[in-house]
Amino acid sequence: MRHIAAIIICSLIPLVSFAESCNEQCKREKAEAKRTEKFPSYLSWKFCEDTRFDFMTTAVASLDKYRTHHFDTRYKGGMRNIKGFVEQRKEWLQECDDYLASTRDERIFEDDKTTKAIFNAMDDISTEMNQLIAGTPSTQDSSQVINSRFETLLKRVDDHKTLMLLKGRFVTR
Repeated sequence: MRHIAAIIICSLIPLVSFAESCNEQCKREKAEAKRTEKFPSYLSWKFCEDTRFDFMTTAVASLDKYRTHHFDTRYKGGMRNIKGFVEQRKEWLQECDDYLASTRDERIFEDDKTTKAIFNAMDDISTEMNQLIAGTPSTQDSSQVINSRFETLLKRVDDHKTLMLLKGRFVTR
């Protein structure tokens, strides 16, 4: 009889701990109370996952296509558009990074090091584009410098994507 009671109690322990666990909404409310400000209503773990996925696939492919087929330092409009594109994606990713760090204790790109490296690479592209748009003379060939900045970002994202594929955490749709 004692064995049956022990089995029943042991089988109920996971259910009790599951009932006491905190879901996304609960964690969101705790984070908002701690921060004393509300997150935008559209932010969710799923939204951030989709934003990261879209950046790692569509946005990076667009940047690579621009770099290889359309980049020309003579056309400032295109450079402004790409700079705006990179800055907008970074803003979205940072917003998700902040949300995930506050509600899930994780970063948008797996860990601090990778997240900072990708954000820094995006900043480098924006900085270089600003200098090209402003016409700041460079000691090196401008197209070589900006191409190396793009290459750095593309490599960091590709390395992260490969790592996530190996871990089974990145599935292409």
